Amino acid sequence: MTERDHIESAAQMRLRHGSPAEQAELAARAAQDPALRNDLAAWDRQDAALRALYDPVAQEPVPAALQAVLRRAERRAERRSGLPVWSQLVAACLLLAVGATGGALGARWAERAETPLAMAAFRAFATYSVETVHPVEVAATQEPHLSTWLSNRLGRQIAPPDLSRSGFSLMGGRVLPGVNGPAVLMMYRDAQGRRLTLYVAPEPGRAEQPPEFAQRDTARSYWWFDDSLGCAVVGDLTREVLHGVAMEAYRQITGA
Repeated sequence: MTERDHIESAAQMRLRHGSPAEQAELAARAAQDPALRNDLAAWDRQDAALRALYDPVAQEPVPAALQAVLRRAERRAERRSGLPVWSQLVAACLLLAVGATGGALGARWAERAETPLAMAAFRAFATYSVETVHPVEVAATQEPHLSTWLSNRLGRQIAPPDLSRSGFSLMGGRVLPGVNGPAVLMMYRDAQGRRLTLYVAPEPGRAEQPPEFAQRDTARSYWWFDDSLGCAVVGDLTREVLHGVAMEAYRQITGA
């Protein structure tokens, strides 16, 4: 395409999406120009294909993860103003954009390459989920002590989420070394003996990030950053099952 062709195409596109008078001018030109008529027909076909592809997405409900981000942003806006609220909204917009590009929003969450948080969570799961003798340091039977111990080592108040609605009961927890200080690992299992872990590590100064999906071999994870903490739920489960469990943990930890 020559520079002249490019300029003419740009002008034609401007007229096509301009005022009614400009669109009428373009139609009059097309009536005298077969090549322009072909261009307009091709653009019409492209528009129709895009509408067929993305119109259904626009009618889908807003994902639960995005709704949670927006609700929390609204609540925090009542308590403080400035960048933290806008960072929530930016994250929400990014999540929406990624979902739309993927072709469906629904219950899907964004996917991206593993972060150091996700990698550490995968390593912890691989190491301790197969342990039969000492899978945890402090058992769930000592739950009050467990919560206090984990909170003291993490330097933040943390209580193991109740995941019984998703069919998983707490086995206990342990403390692990982390990049920014001690991290904690809580382990759960269901009636079938399947195990999953919740890895929580300090992430000072980290911008809040809604849950995202990652996978390593058969292990899958949903991870997020919130209030200077990084959290990752990991399990050798289907994505749908893990999604439900992770959303429950996310709601309880963040108060979303």
